[in-house]
Amino acid sequence: MTETKPAPASAPSHDLELAYESGVEVEARSQWAYARMRFLRHRLAVASLVVLILISLVGAFAPWIAPYGFDELDLDNTTSPPTLEGWHLFGTDQLGRDYLSRVIFGIRTSLWVAVVVALLSTAIGTAIGAVAGYFGGQVDNLLMRFTDLILTLPGLAVLLTAAVYFGQDDSVVFGVTIPQPLKIGLILAFLFWTSVARIVRGLFLSLREKEFVEAAKAAGATDTRIMFRHMLPNCVGPIIVNATLVVATAILVEAALSFIGFGIQPPNA
Repeated sequence: MTETKPAPASAPSHDLELAYESGVEVEARSQWAYARMRFLRHRLAVASLVVLILISLVGAFAPWIAPYGFDELDLDNTTSPPTLEGWHLFGTDQLGRDYLSRVIFGIRTSLWVAVVVALLSTAIGTAIGAVAGYFGGQVDNLLMRFTDLILTLPGLAVLLTAAVYFGQDDSVVFGVTIPQPLKIGLILAFLFWTSVARIVRGLFLSLREKEFVEAAKAAGATDTRIMFRHMLPNCVGPIIVNATLVVATAILVEAALSFIGFGIQPPNA
């Protein structure tokens, strides 16, 4: 009866040597690569991304897709219900402007505000939360008390005051024209970064005690590399979820400000 001998402990390294000699390279995957793979495997997330891209493309090519201009008047068809006549599929308003065209052009305004708010607030909140959670101590206390101060500000009052102070038209700063939607986005981003800062801080407080962080420190990695190369990829999920919520909130707040006369001004859609 033959006895099966276990494989020697050096078998994996021997296989790697054979793979190297045969011209096959073993590529290490980063945390960002694993995050991207998890996202692409989620069918609902990918489908949602496709829908968002299609909506963005419709807004980007609004002049070629919309049947009318956003301020084009049709005085023969005022306050008409949705109809195929004249391609007023959503009807018209009191001035005869096509609602469908204004919705398509309005996508551009909403995306302008939403993207600026989401990117800027996420970047500010992630940076503050990462620094606070990684270093802790007095740095954490100082940054979190500043975050609490921003949270105590009455949002609507701040938005109305800023809208009046900075004006409701395009501004020129150092020779650069700042569009009205960009100004609204900057004001909203100043208020919306607090939630992601608290989330990232909590995640970093937990991750800084993990073994891979201690290993990176022992290897001589700098604090910045540890935070943004090793720890931040493990926080991508909550950050993306919070960014999507910020997008929706920014669009609703921008619409509310416009409704009461302090946001995007007519005739802009």
